[in-house]
Amino acid sequence: MTATYTLRACRSTLVAINKESVLTPRIAVYDFARQGALVEKFELMCAAIDCDIQTAEGSGACVLEWIRKVESGEIDIADVDGNAWVMNITRDKVWFEGLYSQGEGGEVTIAQYKLAVETYVRFLADPERKPIEVDFPA
Repeated sequence: MTATYTLRACRSTLVAINKESVLTPRIAVYDFARQGALVEKFELMCAAIDCDIQTAEGSGACVLEWIRKVESGEIDIADVDGNAWVMNITRDKVWFEGLYSQGEGGEVTIAQYKLAVETYVRFLADPERKPIEVDFPA
């Protein structure tokens, strides 16, 4: 059986960790089989989405359009350049390059990336910004 994680999009909150105040991520993938631990494999994807998708109608719609173009075969690869990340989208995989030394890699499937973007766009479109949780494939 393939493990399933939980993707959560929600408002950031301020928490204390080791006597420091830290904002929680607005989008993250959790493994509740491991006491809700963040799944490291998806951290670059979530960081790129959080930094470079600010609105449902603007940058969110734009990224979804690039995904559609790749999925339909209209283009083979989309190098989507945002404020802090380049998201490289192909039919097989998506990977991320931080423009300010945040990291590179974080390869995920296009289906995983599309689900994460669609979920985050849905969260941004909600005027009340209610948390959204969806099952997320490993």
